[in-house]
Amino acid sequence: MIPRLAPRGALIAASALLFLLVGALRSTPPVVAMAGVVLGLLLASYLAFFPTAILLRRKKIELSWWVPPGEQPGGALTVDRPFALHLAFRNHGARTLRVLRTRVLTSSALELPVHPSATVPAGRQVEVTAQVLARAAGYQVLHGAVLGLGDWLGLFEVEAYFPNPVALKVFPRNLPSRQVALAVPASAAIAEAGLHQVRRRGVAGELRELREHAHGDPFKLIAWKATARRGKLMVRDLENELVSTQLLLVDVGVGMRTGALGTQPLDWAIDLVSGLARGAAGGADRVGLVAFDTRVTTHVAPGAGHHHALALIERLLDARAVVDEDLTDVTAGELVAQVARYLAHQEGVDVRIKVPPAIDDPRWNLIQAGPDGQLYDLAVTSRLVSKLVEVMGRDARRAKGAKAPAWWWTRGRETPRGVDLQHELLRQFCRLRGIELPYRHLAEHGRRAAGFAEAVGRAVDGVRPDVVVVLSDLAGLAEDEATTARAIARARRAAGQLVVAVPSPDRFLPDAETELGDRVRALAARDLAQAQQRARHLLARRGVRVVEVGPTDGPHALLGGLGRSPRARSA
Repeated sequence: MIPRLAPRGALIAASALLFLLVGALRSTPPVVAMAGVVLGLLLASYLAFFPTAILLRRKKIELSWWVPPGEQPGGALTVDRPFALHLAFRNHGARTLRVLRTRVLTSSALELPVHPSATVPAGRQVEVTAQVLARAAGYQVLHGAVLGLGDWLGLFEVEAYFPNPVALKVFPRNLPSRQVALAVPASAAIAEAGLHQVRRRGVAGELRELREHAHGDPFKLIAWKATARRGKLMVRDLENELVSTQLLLVDVGVGMRTGALGTQPLDWAIDLVSGLARGAAGGADRVGLVAFDTRVTTHVAPGAGHHHALALIERLLDARAVVDEDLTDVTAGELVAQVARYLAHQEGVDVRIKVPPAIDDPRWNLIQAGPDGQLYDLAVTSRLVSKLVEVMGRDARRAKGAKAPAWWWTRGRETPRGVDLQHELLRQFCRLRGIELPYRHLAEHGRRAAGFAEAVGRAVDGVRPDVVVVLSDLAGLAEDEATTARAIARARRAAGQLVVAVPSPDRFLPDAETELGDRVRALAARDLAQAQQRARHLLARRGVRVVEVGPTDGPHALLGGLGRSPRARSA
C-alpha cells in the first residue's frame, strides 16, 4: 500500500519534467527553477499524504456493510429491482481521510452503477448508501471492497482491499400469481379437495347446471324430472374440487446460458418456474421440479403449500451455482490456482510453493501445478478450506434469518460418484463463496438425451402428474432418438398433458446496432433454429406440443400449449 500519483498528479509531474527538460536545453534558469518548485511541492504533498498509507497498514480504517430487507413482500431481494447497500467507514486515526471511491467486488450478476465516496473525520464513522442492481436470480456474494483514498488536492492516491464476504439471496422476478395457475385437464384424477372447479362426467360431485343432452353424454346423468317437465332430454353437469400435480423439467445446460445475464433462456425459465410454483401454492396444487443437463442436477418431489413452493424456488436458485466436475470446464490445476488466489486476497494466506522439493520427494503427491506452472500446496489448501467451510456452516446455523437454507452448507446436490474428495471440497468452497466456474460447453455424444431420459424417469417415478412442462432448448436430444423417444413415451403415459417450451433463437438473441450486426444475428438465429429442427420433428412425430417462447412471454404461452379445456375453469 504505497501512494502513487493520481491522474492529476501525473499530469502535473509530467508538465514539470517537460519544463525542466526544455529549460535545461535552452539554458533558461527561470523555467528550470519553476519546474524545480513544482516538483518540490509534489514531493512535499507526497510526504504529507504518506501517513495515510501508514494508517492503512496499522488497520486504523475499518469498513463494514450490510443489506437491509428489500421492498418486496417479506423483505426479499428480486431481480431488476435496486436494493440498498449500506457502507460504514470507521476512522480510528488522528487525521481526516478522503475516500475517493469504493469499488465493490461482487458476483457477475450484481452491478453498482456508482462508486460511493465519503470524507471521514478523525475518530468518526460515516455511513453512505449505494444502490445495487441484481441482473440474475440466485445466491450472490459481495466479496469485498477496494477503497481508493486521496489527498485534498487530488495529486496522490492509495488503494486498500477490505475482504468482507456477504451472501445474498436474490429471488426471480415476481409474476402475479393469478396469471400462473396452469389449466387443470378435465380428465385429471382426484387426489384431494382443492381449489380447481372442473366439470367432468360421473355420478359424484356438486350440481353446476342443467343442460340439454348432447351426443356422448352418459344416460346415468339424465335428469328425469327435469326431462319430464321440459319435454326434452336434460342432463346434470357436475363439478368436483380437485388438486392437480404439475411437474416442471428445466434444462440448465449451456444452450440455456447463452446471452447476457438476466436475458438468458435460463433466466426466463427460472422466472417462469418460480411464478408457476407460487401460483400452484395459491391454488393448493402440488408441484415438483427436476433440473437436468447431461444428468439430473436437482430434484424436488411434488408437494403443496407455501413452504414447499419456497423450498422449490430455493433449489431453483442453485441452478447457476454449478461447480461439479462433469459440468464445469476447469481443470484441477486451474481450480486449485483459482482457490489459491482467492485465499491470498480474502484470507491473506499464500499456499504457493516457492522452492520445489526433490524429484523423488513423496510430497509431490500433495502438490498441484497451476496452468502457468506455479506449484501449490494442496494439503495446506484443503485443510484451510475445510476449516473455512466448517466455520461458515456453523455461523450460518447459529445466525438468525440466514440468507441460505441448511442444505446450502452441505453436499446437498446431485454429485456423481468417483470424484476426488480434495478437489470436491475445493469446488464446494467455490460454491459457498461465490467463486464462479465456467460451464462446460461440450458434452459427450448422446449424454444430453440420457440426461433428459433420467429427468423424466425421476419426475414420473411413482407419480401420476396431470401436467408435465419441459423447458429446454432441445440441444442434443436428437443425438439418441431412441432414448429420447422412450422418455417421451413414458412421460405421455404417466401425464395427463405434456408440453415442451423451446426458447426462440431469434427472440433471445441481442438486438444488433448495425446493418452488419443484423446479418450476423440473422445467420446465428437461422443456425440455432436448424439445430433445434430435428428434435422438434422428433417431438412432433410423438404427438408432443412444442411451444416457442420469448423473453417477454409469460405463463399464457404455456396455457396456449396445454390447450385449456372449455369445460374447466379456476375457482
